[in-house]
Amino acid sequence: MPELNQSEVAAERVRQLCNYSESVSVDHSIPIRRYFRSGNEMMRMARVYQDEKDIQSAFILYTKFITLFVEKLMKHPGYKTVPENDKKVNKKKVMEAFKLAEKIKSVLRERFTKEEAIKQESQRKEQEEINKRLQIQLQIEEDKKRIESENRKAEDERKKLEEEEKLRKLKEEQERLIAGGGVGVAAAGTAVGPAAGIAAGIGSVNSISDSISEVTPSPGPSLDIGQTGIDQISNHLGPPPAYSHVTPPESHIIPPGGTSGQYLPGATKVLPPVIPNRDLKPVNTGSEIPSVDRSNKPSVDHFTSTGIESTNKFGLKDVIVSTDLVEKFILLAAKNTRANTETCAILAGKLSKNQFTITHLIVPKQTGTPDSCSTTNEEEVFDYQDNHDLITLGWIHTHPSQTAFMSSVDLHTHCSYQLMMPEAIAIVCAPKFDETGIFGLLPGYGLNFIANCKQSGFHPHPKDPPIYDECSHVKLISGIKVTVADMRL
Repeated sequence: MPELNQSEVAAERVRQLCNYSESVSVDHSIPIRRYFRSGNEMMRMARVYQDEKDIQSAFILYTKFITLFVEKLMKHPGYKTVPENDKKVNKKKVMEAFKLAEKIKSVLRERFTKEEAIKQESQRKEQEEINKRLQIQLQIEEDKKRIESENRKAEDERKKLEEEEKLRKLKEEQERLIAGGGVGVAAAGTAVGPAAGIAAGIGSVNSISDSISEVTPSPGPSLDIGQTGIDQISNHLGPPPAYSHVTPPESHIIPPGGTSGQYLPGATKVLPPVIPNRDLKPVNTGSEIPSVDRSNKPSVDHFTSTGIESTNKFGLKDVIVSTDLVEKFILLAAKNTRANTETCAILAGKLSKNQFTITHLIVPKQTGTPDSCSTTNEEEVFDYQDNHDLITLGWIHTHPSQTAFMSSVDLHTHCSYQLMMPEAIAIVCAPKFDETGIFGLLPGYGLNFIANCKQSGFHPHPKDPPIYDECSHVKLISGIKVTVADMRL
């Protein structure tokens, strides 16, 4: 693939963000009014991201909002039932989202261009550094080979001089034996006098003398003493020493490894080369696309998701809950609890730095029984949330006489919350047993199972695999102000 320039890389990154943002799906079994409520909260979240300078997340949510209300919901079977006034209000929001998204797109393109320029410059410098290190490595390898070659030559020269020295000494010995002590020869050709012992060595060096004649330009003086005299001298001196037993002087020995000791004159003493790191590999300087990596996409990819990585195993944003929130709710529900009647409330809050915080406990008008609770006049709750820019983050209710668990009715109630906001939680309080549980449907199997379950009322659900569990994305923190809005009063 040919290398892309900085502008092309930036345009490609923007295009990928658009593709991701346009991959919005709509469940036609969910009432369309819930999508309109979620649309309002998407716009609130997008504005928060924009205010916090997280313009990429803002762009994603604005684009998802546009896709949802311009393309997807038009095909929803309940779209025709939406009041015209709601459609007009929503149309204005779509136009606002269009303008904001286009403005942010230009900023993102400029930012991505600068980021790519910095990235390519960094890669260029990194590659230059690696090239320098590779050149050093190659030079070391060449020096190593050169030194090894020089050492081999020095060794060969040493061996050659050693052999020549051996032959020179043997020749000198031969000449000394021949010239020294006087040699007499009897008429019969037999050595007599002191030379009889000395001449005995002549036979042992006779063959060596032949070799010397091949190496030495001027052979030493010879003496014809006859075969008998030679044999006698040989018998007297005994056999000559073997070549392998001749040891050269220590000053001519090159120690093993060539790192210490003395060398022959002219030889260079060289320390062994440093072995370079062979793990060096050149980096790819080509522009790698995409910079927005979706290969590790979180388990939950909702229309309110922005693709930001999360430490939560399901890729959910954290939800911060005040440690005294449950206590406040139990107190306001105490009268109903004594009457063995359930009480419920809406959990709402704000988005900040990519995490939710529950800031409001909204208690709607409601009716209850020992094992159920139903809200009334929901529009009053919606108006309150709109006036305070609140995001729906779940619900809380009591079990006056039972333990803290999710009944089948609870699971279906919570399903509607979690379908519209994947981080939504369900808090169950059991004052009688002093128990509290913070639950959620398991993304994937659990949520899909309940969403597709058509039964109503209390009915059994399979327990294996589990459908719900305690939430892992909730953090209990003290000192958070929680406002109670009790609309029953």
